[in-house]
Amino acid sequence: MTRSAPFTILFATTVLLGSLACASDPPADEESGTETGEGDGDTSTGEGDGDGDGDPGDGDGDPPPSSYEVGFDVTDLTPTADELAQDFYLGGYGFYTERGAAEGVHDQVYVRSMAIGYGPAEGGIFTVVDTIGMGNHWTRAIRAAGAEATGLSEEQIIVASTHSHAAPDFQGLWGGVPEDYRARVIDTIAASMASAWDSRVEAELEVASTTADNRNRRGWDFTDDGLFVVQARNLEGAVLGAMVAFAAHPVVLGSDNLLMSRDFCGYAIDKLEAELDAPVLFFNGIQGDVSPRVPEGMYADDFERAQAYGDHVADRTLLALDTVEPVGVDMFRGYADFELDVTNETFLFAADSGILDYDFEIHDGVSTVSTQTAYFRFGAEIQLVAFPGESLTRNGLPIKDMMTAPHQVVLGLSGDALGYFVPADEWNTGLHDNYEESVSLGMDAGDVTRDVLIDLIGQDPG
Repeated sequence: MTRSAPFTILFATTVLLGSLACASDPPADEESGTETGEGDGDTSTGEGDGDGDGDPGDGDGDPPPSSYEVGFDVTDLTPTADELAQDFYLGGYGFYTERGAAEGVHDQVYVRSMAIGYGPAEGGIFTVVDTIGMGNHWTRAIRAAGAEATGLSEEQIIVASTHSHAAPDFQGLWGGVPEDYRARVIDTIAASMASAWDSRVEAELEVASTTADNRNRRGWDFTDDGLFVVQARNLEGAVLGAMVAFAAHPVVLGSDNLLMSRDFCGYAIDKLEAELDAPVLFFNGIQGDVSPRVPEGMYADDFERAQAYGDHVADRTLLALDTVEPVGVDMFRGYADFELDVTNETFLFAADSGILDYDFEIHDGVSTVSTQTAYFRFGAEIQLVAFPGESLTRNGLPIKDMMTAPHQVVLGLSGDALGYFVPADEWNTGLHDNYEESVSLGMDAGDVTRDVLIDLIGQDPG
């Protein structure tokens, strides 16, 4: 975002932000992020049906619905030439503003929304934005505006980031975006949520899971390579749209690229939308230590490499869609607010200097950040939870292990983008030169968040 600050503050912050900003990440293999800390574990939940009373959550005793109601929206968020000329930065590499301002647009960026209704007022909205991540200034404003526009509660809204390192910086770590563009984006995302919710039609859901190629950058010989897809059809059988979740950092385009792009995510979506003739959302998964595995080949440039990997993800998704199973018409949802301690002095300094688009709070001398998570179960087939940042493999897989449904989803960078979440027993063990630890709120953040999400899932009586 456009800012002015005393030279001394900017200089000091630039030096401190060096460890935050993906300075050493080779294209397609390595990457960067932002934050985390320790919470109090307090949770609050809301629920739909799933409690066995046949009521879809509105309290009127009516029988449960016989179908879902599903709607989609895709809206362009690409900056205008005037907006792009106002100190507009992409997120993901280098010191604060070191990479340089964006120089143009290679491919457009979007907000995509999927609304899944269960009865007249139950359900949820799943929205994903082509951006490196969003600070909590953004996510709070978007969720509030989305709730107002739809009449739903904020607990029913998930807003996420694809994490493309060639997309706009909505965190402020790398230079930010102009204020007028920020205001337009927030309004447009809320309108996308409302459009998806208002356009719902009776629909059936069908789901499949498979795997795709990726690799663990911290040296583990395993990672979460699961690929999830849920597709909606109207009652006449026509495809309405789909949601895909898969873990891999969108870093095929390197730090030398100054053209806006969705990286491999965009190519995957474009191919899927062409095949399905319907909107498709892409969510990143448990990707904190996961890099792409680009197919072997001769490529003219990184854009061709990104397309090759995007095509691989799309092809694996299309194969999975040949094996879909129906999703039962039943829903349960839960929600939890919690706090994380912020012990990373770099984050605290940058936030105090007005560089980051985050609010940290101080209680009895301890700095904290408030965040949240949401959980959804659809039928007996799908369990889905929002993770407010970039979970490492060994921190995220225990969350999936808590799930009993055959199709399990952890949506990364959803609700917030609070950096890396490292399990405490992996903290500062030298893996990847402790890079992820340097871009974490603190040592306890991973364990605390994992336990909150596991507890929330355990409250589902289904």
